[in-house]
Amino acid sequence: MPSISFDPVAHAYDQTRGYPPGVDQQVVAALEQTAQATEQTNFIEVGVGTGRIAIPLASLGHNYTGVDISEKMLAQLESKLLAQHWETSEQPWGSRADETALGTCSVRRFARADPAASLRLVTSDITALPFADASFDVAVAVHIFHLVDGWQQAVRESLRVLRPGGVLLHCWDKHDDSSLDSVTDVVTKTWLKIIEELGGSAHRVGTESPKAVSTWLREQGLPVEELSIARWETTATPRRALERITSRLWSRTWLVPDEIFATSVQRLNAWAFDYFGAEQMDTPHTHTNQFVVHRTQIAQ
Repeated sequence: MPSISFDPVAHAYDQTRGYPPGVDQQVVAALEQTAQATEQTNFIEVGVGTGRIAIPLASLGHNYTGVDISEKMLAQLESKLLAQHWETSEQPWGSRADETALGTCSVRRFARADPAASLRLVTSDITALPFADASFDVAVAVHIFHLVDGWQQAVRESLRVLRPGGVLLHCWDKHDDSSLDSVTDVVTKTWLKIIEELGGSAHRVGTESPKAVSTWLREQGLPVEELSIARWETTATPRRALERITSRLWSRTWLVPDEIFATSVQRLNAWAFDYFGAEQMDTPHTHTNQFVVHRTQIAQ
């Protein structure tokens, strides 16, 4: 099964996956500190998407490279950079020493003066990064390895392009609720059960859990340090949790054939109105999220 491209939802990605105001700045400031970054630190982000991490982190004054398989997601990122008055450069692929892939990769180059920063966007599958060994100081991966068929190879590539002493920051959001599942979790688990009952499958194409990546890294003899660097609250209603699935904005819904998906939606809607009650479909439920980082530093 191929890795998943977010081309189908690039237009709505920021509206459905963005952070509340100020949280992105809190996250990137903590990432910069965790990476012990300086002005000379060279970042790469695998699965850069629309730049919700890349733009604010690069804007702190760093050389940043973002790689993604989705041209439409990168186009959204480019639009945001231009709106923020980053300047473009027309240098062809191969202009930098680390650009070693044969042939020509699609590359977009941007820079700003105050503070001095650069952002290079490259279209590529992250299981075969088009860069020389030991090209970067920090590799950032946020919510990506579950989307990648052959995720172990993507992790190997992230490690390969790190310089000795370099750092891999594997990051994700998770609910911080210990007593009850969030309304979104309840709806999601019910839909997955319905899909199985219908003979379908919505299994992830990559790793089933972020911690599986850390287990794999430890099996390679690498250290993994867990950090929680930001917390924030969000609200969801049962209706919005339903729409997340029925609108097919969630990547796992793309794995289900149309006929099975249509039947699953009918069953899920009937279940939701019975479980929550029609009068409670728009009642907001609040839960706490945290941004988790697993930090791995390779040997000098």
